[in-house]
Amino acid sequence: MPISRLKEPVMLQFNFIKQEVCSNSISDLKVDASFRKIAKNAICFHIWKIEEDRLEAEPKNQYGNFIDDCAYIIYAAGPKGTYINQDTITRDTKPGTYLERFIHFWLGEKVSEQKRSNVAHKIQELDSYFNNIATEYRETQGNESARFLSYFKNGFTILSSNLNGSKSIDRLYQLHGRKWLRCIEVDSISWDYFGSDYIMLLKTETNTFVWIGRSSSTAERRSALDWVTKLGVNTANVTIVDDGYEQSLPEKMKNQWNSFLPLSQRVVSQISAIPEKHPNNKMKIYKCGYRGTRLHLDQLDVVIPTQEDLTDTSTAYVLDGYLHGVWLWVGNMAPHQDKISAMGNGRAFVKKKKYPYSTPVIRVVQGHEPIEFIRLFPSWQTDATESIKPVSTIFKRFDALTLSQRPKMAADTQLIDDGIGERKIYHVTKDKIIEKSQSKAVIFITDQCYMIEYTVMLPTTNPTDAQNVGVSTIIYQWNGSEANADDVANCERVALSAFEKLSQKAMFVQMCECDETPHFLQIFDGKLIILQSDRTISHHNNNIIYNNNELSLMNRDYFVLRIYGDTSYNSKAVEVYPLNTMNSKECYVVKTSHVWVWCGQSSTGDAREMAKNIGTLLGECSLVVEGKEPREFWRSVNVYMSQPLINCNNTSNGSNSSNGSCSSPQNGTYISNNNNNVTKLRLQPQLFLIWLQRGKFHMQEVIGYEQTDLSSESMYVLDTGSLAYLWIGKQSSTHEKDKYMKIAQQYLESVPIARRATTAVAVIRQHYEPNTFKGLFENWDHNLWNNYISYELKRQAFLKHENTPNINGTLTNGMNGNGIIPVLKNHQKDFDLHHKYPIATLQQEIDLLPPEVNPLKREVHLTHDDFVSLFNMSFWEFDELPVWKKQELKKKYKLF
Repeated sequence: MPISRLKEPVMLQFNFIKQEVCSNSISDLKVDASFRKIAKNAICFHIWKIEEDRLEAEPKNQYGNFIDDCAYIIYAAGPKGTYINQDTITRDTKPGTYLERFIHFWLGEKVSEQKRSNVAHKIQELDSYFNNIATEYRETQGNESARFLSYFKNGFTILSSNLNGSKSIDRLYQLHGRKWLRCIEVDSISWDYFGSDYIMLLKTETNTFVWIGRSSSTAERRSALDWVTKLGVNTANVTIVDDGYEQSLPEKMKNQWNSFLPLSQRVVSQISAIPEKHPNNKMKIYKCGYRGTRLHLDQLDVVIPTQEDLTDTSTAYVLDGYLHGVWLWVGNMAPHQDKISAMGNGRAFVKKKKYPYSTPVIRVVQGHEPIEFIRLFPSWQTDATESIKPVSTIFKRFDALTLSQRPKMAADTQLIDDGIGERKIYHVTKDKIIEKSQSKAVIFITDQCYMIEYTVMLPTTNPTDAQNVGVSTIIYQWNGSEANADDVANCERVALSAFEKLSQKAMFVQMCECDETPHFLQIFDGKLIILQSDRTISHHNNNIIYNNNELSLMNRDYFVLRIYGDTSYNSKAVEVYPLNTMNSKECYVVKTSHVWVWCGQSSTGDAREMAKNIGTLLGECSLVVEGKEPREFWRSVNVYMSQPLINCNNTSNGSNSSNGSCSSPQNGTYISNNNNNVTKLRLQPQLFLIWLQRGKFHMQEVIGYEQTDLSSESMYVLDTGSLAYLWIGKQSSTHEKDKYMKIAQQYLESVPIARRATTAVAVIRQHYEPNTFKGLFENWDHNLWNNYISYELKRQAFLKHENTPNINGTLTNGMNGNGIIPVLKNHQKDFDLHHKYPIATLQQEIDLLPPEVNPLKREVHLTHDDFVSLFNMSFWEFDELPVWKKQELKKKYKLF
């Protein structure tokens, strides 16, 4: 395996960060007593707070509460493949049990230099106590890693240090976070902290106000109401306030709100609460080396990182993922000094590259790499991924009943059923849809697009089995590698239309040539044939003419098919032209005046059987093995080779055998012992929460995922490497539902893994998940969402308990006073989704308007309260007026 070439050295010199470097190992006796209380073989979770002069162990009931001027250390240890969190109960393991160890140090935004120095020293003590093999994370407030967030499933609170010791009980909190709700106590009660992305919690002595930002997500709103309930607040004392509808509050509540937050001073920021991370799946790797006392980095010439890039185990490497994180990998033969100075060197690298202060820095040690690091190397094979390799079926077909009853097996093989259900195949062009007739040989052409409607084979009439399978119809879209954009676009429209018409128990899978899923291949029983379009030169005008008639292509005088796979669910036959080499580990079907099935010496018996199945489809065939080919084979193949074959009669390269065959040439251009098979990327599944906000794509990984992590208001991607499942929650926004394929494509372009942008995507709906998806979860509960309470229902419950409900039924954030969504036209529903600005801003000259404001639609950028104060009617009433009347009013109020 060739190792990566070094580019010209990148002359990056680094000064060590003094407080993050220690020169020698620390003996256990010098380790802080709080650390020495931890049993080295214990599964556990601990948090310590760093004060100016001491280390304090946090009590369990304070886990998840942080102060913004403090630094904290978190230690988590558990068996490989398990996930620890704040509720983990400490327990010992048997001697010799391998534990994954993680050390995080978290820095509040107001933390002092002294506390940063103290936490760096304490981290080295804790790391030394566990023999310097733990994975270390540097965390900063507002930019915590996915693993850190996974420790606090129900969210966490950040308290203001400026309010410590304050006698006032009135507090204002910012709440945001679609998956992990962050509750941030702000320094004062002021409009300065309000943003349309936030949910604000104003807690006073007598009442609690929940202010709902118009750009906040339904998931955040629901979580915020749960948070209020968790605080033990009496629901009768809770008032819900909507962004832009403050004037609609009952008079008593409005007066109390005004006493803390005067509406005359109302200013709500339009800036997003989510830090923007630019898509980056190109990882740069640098090798560390010392020249004298100075640290230098040499950049490796790599495109896709592989494990072989980390060849020197006596040094360290830097993996630069930009805002997604800077990783320091330390070889197990590296000096001890490199292990303890790695975090300091990582921070120096961040400063040298002028990355943001919040850029994550993570140190890993060879042999103890966490799954987050391994995923950066698509081809990395470790024990961690052995368990997810497919079960070899070796011609033992899984029956549909077994797959329905064993979701783990279905997920492992990615087989929904045994593939014998009914299928309909449609050839789709930019202006035609042609249903193909049923035949034994299914032929696709590389410049065409196809839609396949497959009816899942249900094994029994037992409703439980049907529930386990989850889907009854699958719509497949297959795009050839040379298909033109118009055909692809129309095929997608046709396939999605068919999927949308199947409102229940349906699944849509989009894939490209080379990225076929196991079940897709299974429905053809491993006999799918993919041919190239036949290119011939017109003698009249020298134009290239493409013959894409499947029958005429199959009836050509000769062609060669390369056979992929060794089971019915990973096999297909692909035409090879020109034929440069024949691989000794593979099988080929050669069609000339006769059909030959050629099997390399190193090919398996299973692969040969799949090749014979294809050969039989083409007619009577003969099996030949490398080294024992008859002369007739070489004569027939010779016309197809792109380079001259070595003559079998040449005794220097081959020898005649007594049975009339000749051995395959050893130095010829048509035999290769290199395995060129394309191995599909197969990773340990990852779950990502995905969403669109202000037109931009965002994603957040959920580490240690469970079914309970799937929220009905959201969309997720469960990525297996070869197939990305897009899960659409029943309560997810219409805006996101309308763009789910665009969101899926943005995910593939953004995920920080080097992979093909054409990876297959499967779209599934909540309550109708296939067994191949359910089996990727530890335990799937079909009844989990039976008692689900939506945000609207939770809101109604709070409104019923309010002392002074909104009896006028005023619309707030698209709802009336009872929390019910009225019947509105589509553009009326969007009123609250627009950016909102003060009246004076919208009355300016056109060239002074904010960039997102349409000069002809200025009125939609008013808040509801400002709209009513100006027009003396609501936007919905205004929208029903005749056009001339609306324009007249807009001119009157300088909004036209």
